[in-house]
Amino acid sequence: MKFYNREKELNYLKTYVQLEPNAILFVYGPKSSGKTTVMLRVIKELENSNIVFFYYDLRRYATPTIEEFLEIFFEESDKKYLLNKLEINLKIFKFGVEKKFDFNNIKLNNIFNKIYEGIEAVIKDGKKPILIIDELQKLKNIYFNGGKSLLNELFNLFVHLTKVRHLCHVICLTSDTLFIEEIYRNSTLKNASEYYLIDWLEKETIKKILKEEGFSEEEVNYASNYLSLPYEITQLINNKKLGLSVEETIKQWINIEKDGLMYLLKSNKDRKENLLKILSKFNNKIKVSIDNFEDEIFDDVKFLIENEILFYDVINGIIKPTSIIEWWAIKEVLK
Repeated sequence: MKFYNREKELNYLKTYVQLEPNAILFVYGPKSSGKTTVMLRVIKELENSNIVFFYYDLRRYATPTIEEFLEIFFEESDKKYLLNKLEINLKIFKFGVEKKFDFNNIKLNNIFNKIYEGIEAVIKDGKKPILIIDELQKLKNIYFNGGKSLLNELFNLFVHLTKVRHLCHVICLTSDTLFIEEIYRNSTLKNASEYYLIDWLEKETIKKILKEEGFSEEEVNYASNYLSLPYEITQLINNKKLGLSVEETIKQWINIEKDGLMYLLKSNKDRKENLLKILSKFNNKIKVSIDNFEDEIFDDVKFLIENEILFYDVINGIIKPTSIIEWWAIKEVLK
């Protein structure tokens, strides 16, 4: 997919990874807002610099077990870090472990020592290590010896690597804002974490892109009232080539989201009244402050967030639909 106008975000992250590590960075935003695309672009543009990127996209794997986690993060090698042979088009690395390393009797401290050794080896080679984990929350339910939570212990390691020793940037990408809320409220990470929002594309940016792609003034003005995500632009271009009008495509998208929302409401009759009460707050506005949601319905708000109808920007205290298309679908349901 073409890389659409994310210069501000790209420049922020390219600058950030070259500063001294001082906190864990959480890059968050609505699903499909372009977080991964921007991060991969950062890696690509800096691949010939002195930075070594350890990048793990956990979305490409089923929710991992302990054994699978080890396979994802480590490679048997006599080197402390090595190129990820599964990523032929991207210069990213994995942590190395010696062939005699016993994965069957592994302890959490052994794992952390291997990560630490890999990072120190990068620094010894005169380079800067950057650890990036996409959808880190997928490690939530992995527990090690004595019931230790892998994720909680990883956060302690990340704080040590960033805030305490300033050895390595740690960047976590997620669209799960309930997970971000857990992190934001976590006293262990207070003053040890930072947050960067990659949000919808701006309306003027969308108009500019569509004009560059050859859409008429009328098509641009119509589409810009409905689009918000980069992948929607790509799909709109493809559908036009396939003979579908802009209006047909957008109406189809709204109907799909509307049908999905109707099904969700019918499948949850016990909470339907509360769900409609929540959705009605978006009838005339696209962003609503969290303060406008009563305590007794907040579990239902979370239900809509979990089902990717709503997006919770915990840092700014705002709740909104996951996309502008979703907003129009909500308005259709409320008619």
